[in-house]
Amino acid sequence: MTKSVTSMLSRLDFQSNAVIALLDSDVVVEPSQHPDLIQANSDIEAAAIWVNTTATNPKSRRVMRKEVERFIFWSQYTRGKQLSQINVMDVNDYATFLADPQPRELWVSETKYPRKHEQWRPFAGPLSLSSQRYALMQIGSMYAWMVKGGRLKGNPVGLVRKPHAPEDNTIKRLLPEEGIALAFEAISLTKSPRKRARDHFMFSLYYLTGVRTFEATTSNMSSLKCSANGTWWLTVLGKRNKVREVPISEELYQDLRLYRETFGLPPDIPAKDPTPLLLAANSKLKRAHTSTVLKAIIEIMTRAAGLAIQREQFELADRLSEATTHWLRHSCFSHLAKATGDLVMIKSLAGHSKIETTSRYLHTENDNLHARVVQTLSTPRLK
Repeated sequence: MTKSVTSMLSRLDFQSNAVIALLDSDVVVEPSQHPDLIQANSDIEAAAIWVNTTATNPKSRRVMRKEVERFIFWSQYTRGKQLSQINVMDVNDYATFLADPQPRELWVSETKYPRKHEQWRPFAGPLSLSSQRYALMQIGSMYAWMVKGGRLKGNPVGLVRKPHAPEDNTIKRLLPEEGIALAFEAISLTKSPRKRARDHFMFSLYYLTGVRTFEATTSNMSSLKCSANGTWWLTVLGKRNKVREVPISEELYQDLRLYRETFGLPPDIPAKDPTPLLLAANSKLKRAHTSTVLKAIIEIMTRAAGLAIQREQFELADRLSEATTHWLRHSCFSHLAKATGDLVMIKSLAGHSKIETTSRYLHTENDNLHARVVQTLSTPRLK
């Protein structure tokens, strides 16, 4: 086994690593003598090409880049190897490392620093089993792509067993209807009229349509269209560049009109309006990016949790304090499934490829199972 390079270092230089900077460059490959289809001049260039040519949207690109960057740093600083030199035992050791990155002071920072900050670290702590598996799957996909392109002869990640978390398909990250109501109450207490109108529309949009966070933040006002029969639809670009239309209720459209007015816009949307659908809470009509929306939703949930505590609804407060934007997506589909049981309709709304994914929202089967068992069987109580 190669001696760990990390053990000889007191600090890892994540900022001035010239090689890793290639991941952010627009790689232009000059003709070379390599017989492969990728035609990269180095392993890191090949990794950059993989990220740039296979990522389907900005979010997936960030995730892919993060996992590749982590692996490259680990390969360099603990093995002194390039990607093409990594073997099966290296990958096995990396899988162990992901469960507990050590030395912690070199690899981990619980504070989320900007990427260019000298205190930035690749990890925020040990990865969960599902995150470990996902990281190895991303690295494995990169190696498989390099093999398919003729750059490498084999994929070392494909020979290593991936961690498996206990499978539980039940959707637990959702809010009851009283939690949704408390969130809207918290929004109504917002002092700024502009922020109050924006947050009300934004929260309603995510809960009533179940769109993914990035699907809303990348949309413009012109993504809303009125059909021939007077119903409103929002066209979104989802995962794998799939376009779908989600219904917009008349109430939500009226919320949008009020929201536009508070930002000094005409209430009705002009044709080809380039204004972002979700705006930052100032008067500059700038797009609210995903990170901004996530922070805004968490702030709303935190304030709603405070209201729940005031009313001694402590369990609900705990759920609200954990909730994020994606919880609204789960809540939307779970509440629809409970009310309608129509999985085909929910599958279309969610943009799921498989009905099995949608079926996780149908909690009524478990509810019926519980009711029938406890109502049918009983034992005498101890006196």
